[in-house]
Amino acid sequence: MTALRTATSLPAWTNVDKRFRGHRVLYVLIALLMASAGLRAHHGLAAFDTTHTVRMEGTVTDFQWINPHAFIFADLTDDKGHKANWRCELGSLGMLSKYGGWTPTTVKKGDPIRVQGFVAKDGSPYMSVGTVWIKGGRALEGKP
Repeated sequence: MTALRTATSLPAWTNVDKRFRGHRVLYVLIALLMASAGLRAHHGLAAFDTTHTVRMEGTVTDFQWINPHAFIFADLTDDKGHKANWRCELGSLGMLSKYGGWTPTTVKKGDPIRVQGFVAKDGSPYMSVGTVWIKGGRALEGKP
């Protein structure tokens, strides 16, 4: 008779749901927290108008050698003669140093600069940089 009971008994793993039924709220909360990390994900060039490139010249006001992307801040003049302090986003430090020839001292405050890239769709003075020309005419890749 015990053989019959064993054969018709449910396996032990089917009781897992019963044991963890009270923890469902906790599991849902954990899943939501894990999914929310993706909301801050990298979105590439989504914020920029990639249908045409612009080229501007000016003077560096700050260079931030930081992760996840380096930034050049520069007083740049656009093709219409408007001058503004632009935030120019570069690539990651690893990519810039390994493939672009960048160092933390490549540009300094006061350096003349020319940049080419995509401007922000919202019209703010923000740009994703493709190429940077520094003193002496040296061209460096700045792509993120």
